[in-house]
Formats: sequence, structure tokens, C-alpha cells
Amino acid sequence: MKKAKIASGSLLYHPVHGLCRVERVTPASSSGQGGPSYSLVPKVVAKMKSRFVISEADLEVSGFHGLVSPQEANKILLFLKKSPVKKRSDAEAAPSSPRDQAWGLAQAIVSFAHEKFEAKDQRKRQALEHSAKGLVGELSCVYKFSLKKTADRIIKSLGRPSQINPSVVSALALAGED
Repeated sequence: MKKAKIASGSLLYHPVHGLCRVERVTPASSSGQGGPSYSLVPKVVAKMKSRFVISEADLEVSGFHGLVSPQEANKILLFLKKSPVKKRSDAEAAPSSPRDQAWGLAQAIVSFAHEKFEAKDQRKRQALEHSAKGLVGELSCVYKFSLKKTADRIIKSLGRPSQINPSVVSALALAGED
């Protein structure tokens, strides 16, 4: 993640935990080690009332990142639409950006969309569900659409459902129900 200024009230996104607000920024210790820490609160309060405290050094590896811009989200949908039936190589798949996570989720969906795998393959199914939930959730926040409308838009961008692995359509539809 770029060293962008993250202040109280900033919004960060995580593919599993969803949209979170920075509640408090704790400055670096007087010894100068580590940098500031961020106290994050999910925007949608779950039963467990999760909160996260993450140091600046660990922010990128934690999975939290700023939302993609609407223009970047449009590029992601265009990437999904133009994705060939065969998998693209990682080098030509998507641009590298500080918001690589959203692009990574889109790349995974494209890969799964045109790959034949058994629904019984639990690791691939879980990776697909994670990618679908993360991308649908982030684009839903960016566009301010419902999850269902966003999932439908992603499915439409992928092309005809008959040419897409049924597990992908199913995972996207499931991600749109939450």
C-alpha cells in the first residue's frame, strides 16, 4: 500500500471483513520503532463486534486497503468482459497498482471462470468463494449498489453464463445474497 495519509474516519476495505472505518490513529512510540497503529471498526457490526488494531508496517499484509476508485472499478469490469476464454498470464492480466488486491480477486475469478474443476475440490472452491465475496463487496461499496446488483453486473461482465464454470456463477450469486 502506498504511504498515503490514513486519518481517523478513513475507510479501508478487507475481502473478508468488509468495509472498515479507522476509529483512531495511535502515533508511533517515543522510541520511534514501528510507526503508527490504526484501530479499525467494521462498518457492518457483526455479532462478535470485531475490532482490529494494525500497525502501519503490517497494514499491507493484513489485507486492508483503500477502496478502488470508480474509474478503477470500471477498468476491472472491462478486464472481466475482455478476458479471453483461456487464462491470461499474470504479466498481461492486469496493471500493477497499490490496490492489487481487487485486481487479484478479479484475476482469480477470470481464472476460475474458464477452468474446469470439480466442486468437490475444497481449496479451489474456498478460494473462489473468497474472491467472489471480496470483489462483489468492494465493488458494491465503490458503486453504492446492492450486493445482488453488483454480483449480477460482474456475472454480466464475464459473458454468457453457459460459457462460464457454473461454480463461478454460483459463487457470485451467493456473494450477492449476503
